[in-house]
Amino acid sequence: MNVLMLLDQQFPPDERVMKEAITLSAIGHIIHILCVTYSKQKKYEVIEDVHVHRFYYPVSFHKKLTATYLVQPFHFFIWSLKVRQLLKQYKIDVIHVHDLPLSNVALRQKKMKQIKLVCDQHEYYSNWITHAAHYNTRLGRIVRKLSNWKQYEQKMLSQADLVITVEEPLRSAYIEEIGINPDRIISVPNTPMQSVFNDENIDEEIVKKYQDNFVIFYAGTIDILRGLNLVIESLPQLEKVIPNIKFVLAGRIAFGIDPVEDAKRLGVGHLLDYIGWVPLNKLPSYIKASDICNHTPYTDSDEVNKTIATKIYQYILMQKPIITSRAKMMADLVVTNQIGYSVSTKDEYIDAVKKIYQDKKVIESIEINCQKISDRFTWEKTSVSLISGYGRLEKMV
Repeated sequence: MNVLMLLDQQFPPDERVMKEAITLSAIGHIIHILCVTYSKQKKYEVIEDVHVHRFYYPVSFHKKLTATYLVQPFHFFIWSLKVRQLLKQYKIDVIHVHDLPLSNVALRQKKMKQIKLVCDQHEYYSNWITHAAHYNTRLGRIVRKLSNWKQYEQKMLSQADLVITVEEPLRSAYIEEIGINPDRIISVPNTPMQSVFNDENIDEEIVKKYQDNFVIFYAGTIDILRGLNLVIESLPQLEKVIPNIKFVLAGRIAFGIDPVEDAKRLGVGHLLDYIGWVPLNKLPSYIKASDICNHTPYTDSDEVNKTIATKIYQYILMQKPIITSRAKMMADLVVTNQIGYSVSTKDEYIDAVKKIYQDKKVIESIEINCQKISDRFTWEKTSVSLISGYGRLEKMV
């Protein structure tokens, strides 16, 4: 089939989109990705047999329009125009929408041209967005009241030919809340590719850089929902016990948070190493260089309690101790398999770090336990449901 994926951000670097595109291309589908660019990326290029089409969108303009998507039509009109232009050039059988917002753009084409619609929910969008920083400013709260994302989500997903979620509890929630036919919704966990996350793919220079430090590492979106303040606020006390401690932070900093300034304010700016966005192929090296891998998100949303972040799977494949929050699925995975600790307070966090630092047997045990389960959490295994879902979709075309 000819598949057009819609992605309302720059591409690369979205790892999940690339994994799905490569997997579907490998089984014979022709994959096109339409995305935005904020810079001078090529308007068209082929990346690993995937056709990438881009159109320029000023970043400040884009952010304002995406935040107000349900209260003004401009973003919808822009995307609808770009999609129509591509549909004139290529015969498309399926429009595969990444994340919820652009679903109505694809739904219009489904009705007009009998194109199949795939809604790929990277998160429980209607639940997640209400906690996002830009929806919790004074103006943001007004926009939030005018934006009924729950109703929009129900309307879009109920008309999709295939819905993709990242974990089984989210699949169950959509079936119960929206009444989606179980045959039309699949779970595709956002697991890492074993071909990338392994000990052969290591840059020794990165490992050497931190060899004299005790490293706590976090990679991913840096925003108010990630609980990174728990780590930063623990550093003054941890430094007394672990003088060479270093918190290495990788990713793009979002609106509403400044971890570098927070660390300076607490007098531990020298203990934080913010390295910015890291290419996927370099991520295993930073994890390898680390002693503890961190993901301690706040737990006040259904979305975070019903998903497992891809970084947790990445840490497992690289056999590193994990400290997470009480987020249910992640805490259950970490605690049940004895691969780290689940914490909810600063004191608990400090105690967990000390246990790992002071006892090598703890680290050795965690490494062994990670080895026991790592084969279950690779993209090569979990993408089977994506392949079978598209197999069913192909019979409908």
